[in-house]
Amino acid sequence: MKVLVVGQLNRIGATEEVYGRGFSDVGCEVEYFNWQDAEPSLRSRSLSDRLAWRFTWQLMAQSANQKLLKIAGQFKPDLVFVVSPNLVQPESIKSLQKYGLVFVFFTDNPLDSHHTHSNSWVRRGLPLWDAVFIWSKELVNQLQNKGLEKVFFHPFCSDANYHFPKKQLNPIYDVAFIGNWDASRKREKYLMAISNHRLGIWGSDYWLTRCKEDSLNGFVKGMCDYTNIPDVLGSAKMGLNILRPQNEMGHNIRTFEIPASGTMMLSERSQDLLGLFEEDKEAVYFSSPEELNQKISYLLQNDHLITSIAESGYKKAIQHTIKDRILDILSVVNQDSNLKY
Repeated sequence: MKVLVVGQLNRIGATEEVYGRGFSDVGCEVEYFNWQDAEPSLRSRSLSDRLAWRFTWQLMAQSANQKLLKIAGQFKPDLVFVVSPNLVQPESIKSLQKYGLVFVFFTDNPLDSHHTHSNSWVRRGLPLWDAVFIWSKELVNQLQNKGLEKVFFHPFCSDANYHFPKKQLNPIYDVAFIGNWDASRKREKYLMAISNHRLGIWGSDYWLTRCKEDSLNGFVKGMCDYTNIPDVLGSAKMGLNILRPQNEMGHNIRTFEIPASGTMMLSERSQDLLGLFEEDKEAVYFSSPEELNQKISYLLQNDHLITSIAESGYKKAIQHTIKDRILDILSVVNQDSNLKY
């Protein structure tokens, strides 16, 4: 089976790279198309190029769509799997369907108004996909209410090639948080509430330049590369997951990275998360800064609970691998075409 994976870039840990690797591992022939190579202005960090892209993105993306169709014409895929389709013209979806099925995995919310999550092309393209995969059950319902029929709840997953237990015998942190500063400032509030503990924060320099809580500066350790996640989480007794506002109705990739690394997950509570990891057995949840601090204090006095929950969480996480997600996708392929895998 030939699969064309379409995404922003093809670096280790990017969703499109993980899925391309997953398709390859089950025996598919994989070809990549990424927008950053097709449209170099996407790689530019200059203010003028970013402003030009903001106002003329449709014109600039048309040539990239032509390159996508050319690659598809040469490769003739049985399946086109698109990650975050902000730059896919609706007309391109129809053209790609000449070769086979065209599926999309939304890693953001296609129904909100933020320009990095959705745009006019995304909204016009929604009814055209042969199948839609998304990380939130609530969004599945919302999309179905808009008339979409082939919509599937598709959680994120564990990447066992890069995320695995690497626990230190004597962790130097009580809590490790991997995540960038967020303009909602919710993350600041949660982290301030636990600043009385041994805390480590890994993320972009926005934590130093935009965070209004200067007392958090001393906890900032810099960026964490995808391949360094086991080392960072292994240096702490617990891994902290604070959802961005756009993920509150579902979950995020950290949901699996933390337990897959053998570290106990402390996560903000959501319905989807409660369905993925059982509360107080496979993960510990909180809904306020006060609850978070109270639970950390209690757990630090009960190390056996940290160990037990971490072990159960790990066992659950490795039941949700990229292979499992690929097999879910291929089962839909089998239902919708004469292709049998």
